Amino acid sequence: MARWRAVGAGFALAASSEALVFAMTGRVTLIGGLAGSALAGYVVGEELAEGAWHGLLTAMAWGIVLIPGLVVLSVVTDAPLPFPIEFLVPLLDTAGEATALLLLSASLPNVAAGAFGSLTRRQDDRKRSDDATDRQGQSPSGGDAEET
Repeated sequence: MARWRAVGAGFALAASSEALVFAMTGRVTLIGGLAGSALAGYVVGEELAEGAWHGLLTAMAWGIVLIPGLVVLSVVTDAPLPFPIEFLVPLLDTAGEATALLLLSASLPNVAAGAFGSLTRRQDDRKRSDDATDRQGQSPSGGDAEET
């Protein structure tokens, strides 16, 4: 089951970071979508499969907005393809190769980023629980209780 709050947070990060990059450079990248997928994985929790799934959902939600926007940009302003696809397309010979490249580059990196976000959340949660355990063993003055 999808946790749409996580997908929404990832989408918001992807949209805002890509808008910022486009405003500063006039170029479109796929990096904002990766950051959004990682955030979605972090927000959803510690389970790697959940993070991967929500990273993919974020990528697909962002792609629904990004792809028509790229088409409009390429028609109106003759903008180049997004980084890193612009460097890979000249190496392809057929439409099938191009389709496979686009589908894989739009999904697999985002799945990995979502899983990485969940892994980061797991490490953060463990560190917090270890810190809380350490604080419980100390006296209120900040040091260990003295023996008399």
